[in-house]
Amino acid sequence: MKYPKSYLEEITQRLKVSDIVGSTVKLTKRGKEFVGLSPFTNEKTPSFTVNDEKGFYHCFSSGEHGGIFDFLIKIEKLTFGDAVRRLASKAGMSEYKFSKLDVETEKKVKRSEKIFQLFFNYCHKNIFTEENKSHLDYLLNRSLKKATIENFQLGFCDDGNRASNHFLKLGYHEKELIETGLFYLHEQKNILIPRFKNRIIFPIKNLFGEFIGCGGRTVLSSVPAKYINSPETIFFKKGNNLYNFNNAKSENKNTDYLLIVEGYMDVVSLYNHDIKNVCASLGTAITDNQINLAWRNFKNIIICFDGDKSGFAAAYRAAEKLIKISKANHTVSFMIMPQGLDPDDYVGKFGKDGFNSLVKKKKDITEFIFEYTTKQLHDYSASSLADLEKRLMDIADTIEDVIIKKYYKGFFKNKIFENLIKKNKNNLNKFQISNKFDIDRLEMSELEVKEFSLCQLLIKFPKLLEKNIERISEIDLSLELTKKIRTTLLDISLNGDNCNYEKIKEILLGANIQNIGTFLKFVDANSFMTNVDADTFVSLIEDYELQLKKIQKDKKIEELEKSFSSNMSEQALDELISLKNSNNL
Repeated sequence: MKYPKSYLEEITQRLKVSDIVGSTVKLTKRGKEFVGLSPFTNEKTPSFTVNDEKGFYHCFSSGEHGGIFDFLIKIEKLTFGDAVRRLASKAGMSEYKFSKLDVETEKKVKRSEKIFQLFFNYCHKNIFTEENKSHLDYLLNRSLKKATIENFQLGFCDDGNRASNHFLKLGYHEKELIETGLFYLHEQKNILIPRFKNRIIFPIKNLFGEFIGCGGRTVLSSVPAKYINSPETIFFKKGNNLYNFNNAKSENKNTDYLLIVEGYMDVVSLYNHDIKNVCASLGTAITDNQINLAWRNFKNIIICFDGDKSGFAAAYRAAEKLIKISKANHTVSFMIMPQGLDPDDYVGKFGKDGFNSLVKKKKDITEFIFEYTTKQLHDYSASSLADLEKRLMDIADTIEDVIIKKYYKGFFKNKIFENLIKKNKNNLNKFQISNKFDIDRLEMSELEVKEFSLCQLLIKFPKLLEKNIERISEIDLSLELTKKIRTTLLDISLNGDNCNYEKIKEILLGANIQNIGTFLKFVDANSFMTNVDADTFVSLIEDYELQLKKIQKDKKIEELEKSFSSNMSEQALDELISLKNSNNL
């Protein structure tokens, strides 16, 4: 009995070659590889290398080469089964228990693999016949190279019973042909029909390079379904596979991201233009399993949807679903094609460079979700913003990783706030701090924007200020104006004065604070939030604290860098290094 390849693959994904080899061989890190003295020969100069990224070891002195199973078999003289059991235990996996079903499944898989091979060879040869020249021309007219057609083993399944009769003559039974999904039984006529007749064939392989199913495209406008796919079988689970992943996975040595597109032709066309880190989702909504499969070889996934309304909506549904499996050091991003274009169209018009330029405009999953949801807003009223925040918090609550959930919630809250600031940007940018405090001239610095906005919040919601006096009093402000405004507001709260916005303005105007009149005009001119609850108020204050600390740290670093460049003092250098290495914002 053979172990399922999926079981063996899971072991290799959980364990690093360097960890297994390192228990026997002393390894030293050298670039992307580890080196050490060969365990197979008696050598003084290291010629033994281990590459975790590629999943193998290689000994230049003996020629020995292999993965973790090979290493244990050769070094510890284990059988393959013993090596599997040992490594499965180390990987935290249960020992695989074979059953009668495994025996039957293995037989079916072997027979089906043979059927798939014969069928795709038959169809591939078929497309190069004179009879089917129009279908080959269709592909060539899409600028596909013959080498690309060969690589993907594209073919054509003709009409009639030639394909089914071919297999029946070879001794295959109707039942097993139907179980592959390549054929179905016409109930009325009781004859075997090729599922993909009169269609260009796109063979589908699993990550091990084994045929498991098929996609078919018609070139006839009269046929309702442009594309059809193999049905779900014991070999073919759409949600667990990606079209072309068997080839694309090896591209991780050239790039850290994988493109996932919608269609077979998108993959083939991009590959034809030398973009090989690309897969397709097999005509189904992108699943958790597909992303986790992709993450085995690529840290970053970019999902590319067609540039139409349905493509945009599909992208959002995918983002909303996939955000729950977010994990550290791995990303999912989205790129939407220009209106009316798919990747096949775009790369055909603008080539590899044009497409790669578009890739650079991708949006991280959180950015994409935020942009999509804010586009649904009809206004920026308090109720609309509250609904927006609730929707985003509900989405963030689905995230399984508690740490990532925390930071994504913070991201969404900050984006809501920043969006409000941005909404008032035209007014803010007119704001200038100078001796005259001229509202019609100067642009504010980032620090001034944050501090003025904080004061605006405190003025608008004095009752909430009372409950957070200690926290607000400790915020490190740098502007004289904002310091004096805060001091006055704290005095009002500590005195227990029950003040509304108009009364606070009156008190501030009477406090002899330079430029306060102009600042209050700004507050009046900008519609901030009309209602904020206690939790939201605290969140906004926390956001301000973090933002101010970051700005102040960056400003300090800039000052120290200038100081060091001119004076080169040891003290400035030490302080600069300490500040840059600090974990504080």
